[in-house]
Amino acid sequence: MSSDAHLGGDMPDPLATVPTECYEILRHPRRLRLLEVLGCRQTRLSLSELTTELIDRTSTTASNGRARHEVRITLVHNHLPRLEEYDIVDWDDDGVALVDEPPVHPADLSVLLDLCDSENAETLLETLVDPVRMRLLSLLEAGDSPVSLECLAAELSARDSGPFDDTERAKIALHHSHLPAMADLGVVSYDAESQRVTRYEQVVSIVQ
Repeated sequence: MSSDAHLGGDMPDPLATVPTECYEILRHPRRLRLLEVLGCRQTRLSLSELTTELIDRTSTTASNGRARHEVRITLVHNHLPRLEEYDIVDWDDDGVALVDEPPVHPADLSVLLDLCDSENAETLLETLVDPVRMRLLSLLEAGDSPVSLECLAAELSARDSGPFDDTERAKIALHHSHLPAMADLGVVSYDAESQRVTRYEQVVSIVQ
C-alpha cells in the first residue's frame, strides 16, 4: 500500500441537511424516535398516543404501566420542552405535532435512527452526532484505509470556512479530541504514533 491511502471526496455528509446548531438536540434515542413517530403520523398526537407509539417502537423489559410512566415523565420534563425550544415541535394541551417548517425533518435522520437500534445507542449518538465526526465517517467510507492524519486534516480544512479552515488547527483537534473519542467507541482505530486512521466495518452501517 502507498504511504497515504486515497481519500474519496464524493461521499455525502449523512447529516448535510441538518443545521449544525441542531446536532445537540439529536443526541438521544428517544428524542429521535419521537421525531420519527411525528414524521410518520403527520398529525397532532395526544401525549397518551405519543407515549404508546414510543413504547411500541422500543423493546423494554419493564411492565407496561411502569414503562408508560417513565416515557411520559421524560417526554414532559425533557424531550418535548427541548424540541419546542428548537422550534421543531408544537406542544400544547391538544397534543404534539411537528411545526410547519421544522429546521430538522425526520426523513433526514435515517442514519441516526439506525444507531438507535444499537445496544449502546446513547453513547454512539452522544459521541458521533457532531459535525466534524460525521464528516470524518463520510470521508473514511468514501476512501481507502488506513488514512493519515495529515490527509484527513487537509480534506476537512479544504471544506471548512470555520475553525477547521487551517490544516494545523484541524490536525490538533483531530489528534487530541475527535479521533481518540471515535477510537474509544470502536468506530475507528487511531495510531497516535504513526498518526494513521483505520476504519472499522461499523462505519459502513453508520454512514450508508
